[in-house]
Amino acid sequence: MIAPRASYRLQLNKHFTFADATALVPYLDDLGVSHAYLSPVLKARPGSTHGYDTVDHGQLNPELGPFEDFRRLARTLQTRGMGIILDFVPNHMGVGGADNALWLDVLKHGPASRYADWFDINWHSARPGMEGKLLVPFLGATYAESLAAGYLRLKPDGEGFAVWAHDGDKLPIRPEDASALLQHHGSAGAVITTHTGQAGHAESWSALDSLIATQHWRLVHFSTGADEINYRRFFVNSDLAGIRVERPDVFAHVHALIFSLIEEGLVDGLRIDHIDGLLDPKGYLETLRARCPRPIYLVVEKILAPHEALRKDWPIDGTTGYEVGAQLIRVLTRGAGEPAVSQNYAAFVGEVTPLHEEIYHCKLRVMDNELAAELAALARYFAAIAWSEAATADLSEAGLRRALREIIAQLQVYRSYADHTGMTARDRREIGYAVARARRQQKQIQPMLFDFVGAVLGGTLGAAYDPRAIARAVGRFQQYCGPVMAKGFEDTALYRYNRLVALNDVGAHPDRFALSVAAFHDSNRRRQANHPISMLATSTHDSKRGEDIRALIAAIADAPDLWATAVAEWRAMLAVDGRDTIHPNDLYLLFQLLLGGWPVSGDADDLCARLQGAMVKSLREARLRSDWGVNDTAYEAAVTGFVEQALVNDRFLASFQASSAPLRQTGQRKALIQAALKLTIPGVPDIYRGAEDWEQSFVDPDNRRPVDFAALARRLAQPLPGRDDKLILTQSLLQLRRRLSGLFSEGSYEAVDCGPDVLAFRRRLGADELVVLADLSLGHDAGLPTIADLPTIYGSAAGPVWIMAGKR
Repeated sequence: MIAPRASYRLQLNKHFTFADATALVPYLDDLGVSHAYLSPVLKARPGSTHGYDTVDHGQLNPELGPFEDFRRLARTLQTRGMGIILDFVPNHMGVGGADNALWLDVLKHGPASRYADWFDINWHSARPGMEGKLLVPFLGATYAESLAAGYLRLKPDGEGFAVWAHDGDKLPIRPEDASALLQHHGSAGAVITTHTGQAGHAESWSALDSLIATQHWRLVHFSTGADEINYRRFFVNSDLAGIRVERPDVFAHVHALIFSLIEEGLVDGLRIDHIDGLLDPKGYLETLRARCPRPIYLVVEKILAPHEALRKDWPIDGTTGYEVGAQLIRVLTRGAGEPAVSQNYAAFVGEVTPLHEEIYHCKLRVMDNELAAELAALARYFAAIAWSEAATADLSEAGLRRALREIIAQLQVYRSYADHTGMTARDRREIGYAVARARRQQKQIQPMLFDFVGAVLGGTLGAAYDPRAIARAVGRFQQYCGPVMAKGFEDTALYRYNRLVALNDVGAHPDRFALSVAAFHDSNRRRQANHPISMLATSTHDSKRGEDIRALIAAIADAPDLWATAVAEWRAMLAVDGRDTIHPNDLYLLFQLLLGGWPVSGDADDLCARLQGAMVKSLREARLRSDWGVNDTAYEAAVTGFVEQALVNDRFLASFQASSAPLRQTGQRKALIQAALKLTIPGVPDIYRGAEDWEQSFVDPDNRRPVDFAALARRLAQPLPGRDDKLILTQSLLQLRRRLSGLFSEGSYEAVDCGPDVLAFRRRLGADELVVLADLSLGHDAGLPTIADLPTIYGSAAGPVWIMAGKR
């Protein structure tokens, strides 16, 4: 294994291929990274912009180029002493469309398919007519409307017949039906004619309707999935179906190509996507390590609660670094400003729901809506256990559903990790706290329901009950908790609680305002001791906002009075007849996004459209004044119109530029400190595509915009005075990491006391030494002391951060 020194995330798709990545290698080498960290490369659904919808684990995505192009990329990197880390998705596959052969086989053969048990499908339904059927919720209109309109068509497919929905989703017909149709009608053409009606005449489609009724699938409107889905999904995405990678045959199939790439020496590491979605994360990782053809760098996407540590018994090198990004912005957020920031938010928007209550209610909301079917299925698993013994036979399925709903809403971590060896004391404690809080919150729920659920989850139910049924129920519970937390907290509550959205991101908890210098040092020491090459991330493809947007917005805490005066003035300027035209919470978010997103370069030509997209997505994620399933198009239009009008209002723009200038100056200093710390603390820093420069992207798809790498390369080649500060800083420190690789991988980490307004530390290995000093004073402009007789790598008299390194 080539130990990673620093990685660079690349988003591959048909517009940025293996060949494009190969052409970028000289730039990456000049920048100073050691590894290209690639988004998923296995075959995905056509046109995929992200690659997480794998449809075939046995081949590379042809849209990214042929296999030889991938091999050429790997070899080109290797000639420069560099390598590849791959993002890999073991939890789910892309379904729907016409490209996943495994899924199509299941649709065609139902429970008899050789792949029926590869997906997490419940073939037994209480709904009449659904036994042995797979729900397919991909229609944009109801089934009846789609059928009558002619959106469903029978076509020959070379192996029989298939129904095509909107010419995009293929649903194969059972082989026995195909044979019978040909025998009866004599030719495929006659079969098609008989089963084709006239658009707008429902009765003319009766033959096709009768044929569809006999199939192993039931085609429905997409919204039906929330209530009746019978396969495990990735969160609430019905076109991403969970796979049972814990099965040996599935594991072997899913990893065959990846292992061959590793064996050939083309891949040095894996980033495992959504580790919490797996039935047994630890078991999966142990199997992966044991079967991998050679040692690799291995990190997992794991979102840790503030009080949660990464498990030491997982055989991994660390996480993808979300928690580090949260710590970095918090240590730069001025704690003394919290009372005023909170008061200003409440004064602007009115009554504010505390974040912990918002999260609780949002988790309940997602369980009652988008994830209702999964909760009902979970309750059935627990009811089956209860009904198997007289002592608990009185417990009802509905009662167990209510108890489970409340316990999950109260759980403070993404999931527990009980497996065949039992449950750790930490997991038992988390479950115990959740059950206790649920009892206090919902006193009308019978205590014996909580007793039973707690006993099942805690492994104390007793020997009379079927251990396999218990293991199945606990496994389902654990796989369900993650999506509830993700959708309730990350994708809903974080879009409602807009006090200071610099703190609202994946891996962060915005009620935890600031982080002390002492706590920051402690976190770095623990990482160095336990996972010294864990990844460090400040921007990712999952970020709600780019790292420099967050730094700029965090400046509000340095000058909350200035901010309060400014937003009051802006609000008055943009009001109509003295009234807000959009909700004050949305207006407060918009002002923050404008502060963080106004380009440091000054080129704001496309800012309006980007802001409009970010605001609409924020509205739908918050699910208060619009939603994904049922959009309030009138309100969304009001918001996008408001953005447009604001950005052509010269009076507002003049006020914005004048009032925000000191905040933006402070925010840019925070951004430089953030970048310097990430590149010097223990761990492996990851640079998200383009984030070596100012990263001011909004939430995806904005953060997937093309990067002008040619312009970045030209700027790196320019004389020093013409370079951008962040680009200088990033390149300087990445190249320093290359020159002093041992210092960064093995060197000590020692906190240095330089007073309350300076964050300082020293790293040493033999004669090599690094000293970093960051100015944490108000506005980051108090100046820094000189404490080391070492050459300056980066810093200036007015700069907020000094980096000195050399030999003592």
